Order: sequence, then C-alpha cells, then structure tokens
Amino acid sequence: MSLTEKFKKDIHILHGAAQGNFFLDVKNPKLYKKVVRYYQNEKNVTFSGDALDDYEILMDCVYNDLESVRVA
Repeated sequence: MSLTEKFKKDIHILHGAAQGNFFLDVKNPKLYKKVVRYYQNEKNVTFSGDALDDYEILMDCVYNDLESVRVA
C-alpha cells in the first residue's frame, strides 16, 4: 500500500510537513507515529534512534513518495 493510499485523508498535512511548513511531530504527533510505523513496517526503513536524524529520514521518505506520485 502506498503512502497516498494509506494516509489519503491526511495527505495535505504530510505535504506541508514535507515542505518544511511545520514539524509533523509537533503539529500532529499521532500521525507522526503512524507514518514512522508505516515506513518501518511497510518500507523497511531503518531509523537511527536519534530524534533529529530520524525526523530528517522520515521527511525525506515522505517528500520522495509524494514527489513520485506528483510526477507520475
């Protein structure tokens, strides 16, 4: 299941966070945790354990997934 399918009702929030308009973990911590779990379980992304690095890794993944949908 793709990011846009799984989080279709929250896609506008993910777009804003991926573009750096706000911090997802601050604005919507529940959604942040769900997206982290999605990438860990569905996409096998490994996070470092450092909060700042993990946030950057997550936002890079979200941004890339959203851009690939927009381009296609």
